[in-house]
Amino acid sequence: MNFVFVGTSLGARGTETHLMCLVQALVRAGHHVVTVAREGGYIAREFRAQGLPVEPGVFRNAADFRGLLSVSRAIRRTRPHWLVGSFGHEYWPLLAMGALTGTPVALFRHLNSRLKTMSRRLLPRWARRFIVVSEAMRSNLVAKGVPSERIQCLYNPLDVDYFRVDEAERTAARKALGVGEQEVLVGFVGALKLEKGAFRLAEAFNRAMPQSPHLRALWVGEEAAHAHLRQLFSPSLQDRHILKGWTRDMRTLYAAMDVATMPSEWVEPFGRVSIEAQACGVPVLASRIGGLPETLLEGRTGLLLPPGDVVAWSDALVTLARMEPAQRRSMGEAGTRFVRERFAAERISREFISLLESSGAQV
Repeated sequence: MNFVFVGTSLGARGTETHLMCLVQALVRAGHHVVTVAREGGYIAREFRAQGLPVEPGVFRNAADFRGLLSVSRAIRRTRPHWLVGSFGHEYWPLLAMGALTGTPVALFRHLNSRLKTMSRRLLPRWARRFIVVSEAMRSNLVAKGVPSERIQCLYNPLDVDYFRVDEAERTAARKALGVGEQEVLVGFVGALKLEKGAFRLAEAFNRAMPQSPHLRALWVGEEAAHAHLRQLFSPSLQDRHILKGWTRDMRTLYAAMDVATMPSEWVEPFGRVSIEAQACGVPVLASRIGGLPETLLEGRTGLLLPPGDVVAWSDALVTLARMEPAQRRSMGEAGTRFVRERFAAERISREFISLLESSGAQV
């Protein structure tokens, strides 16, 4: 198949990562993809470095005529079977361009933020495929009045050859962080904000660390928030916390962890950190909210906990810290198998093609 993907965001977050991973998997499977991306942005830089075709373009808003010209050029260049969008401000221009050129449009919805009434009513009807990244997102939209048959679910893809277990890397990473062999390192990766659960997780560590002398914490997030986060740690426990800024390659830090956490207190659409950590052999503690429960096997690859419940999270941290290392490794191994079987990019790209070709999908 031929595709035009559109992603003119400057960011390097989950939606951008999803687009890139899916495009790369489609190309490896023999499909032809041209991506409309903002010059100098993360997607354009990465794809050019990999030799993948990029059509420069930007939608600063839904009425940006320059963006339409870029998509038009990509369509003429590619003659796509599908036009694919992932960012809300690009939905309506892509639907218009699809109608003008006779190209079917597939739209991915990555956020649980509220759609305006017209968008909620018309986007799932006018897009040939309207795709969400978890069953929880589908249920959320159905509860708001979107017909279930108008929504398809396709999980986030993960490059499991990139995110993988590396025992040699683990030894080096823990040494670089100053973490001892007998210590249990629990990691948080994400925005250091209330909705991501970082602050109540800090409270949970304050309760758990005095009960577990080998328990340590690794925080990976924006450096501007580090000072505020440190104020939340008990003074006597400050040296048991390690704070790191964002890094382009998370594999080293995942390798150092014994447990990863996603203590979100808002309705997460999915949970990429959860599947990345499990792919690297790390069991996960996650909030039972949004799409997070769909990213692990409860009791086998991780545990699900009430969001914002400091006592429950503290108890879970103590339980994981006291668990035999072999049991944590067993959970990690189960997580690696689960992610490879369920979220591997090659599998998700095949499911994407099947979803597009399915005559059973609502059109």
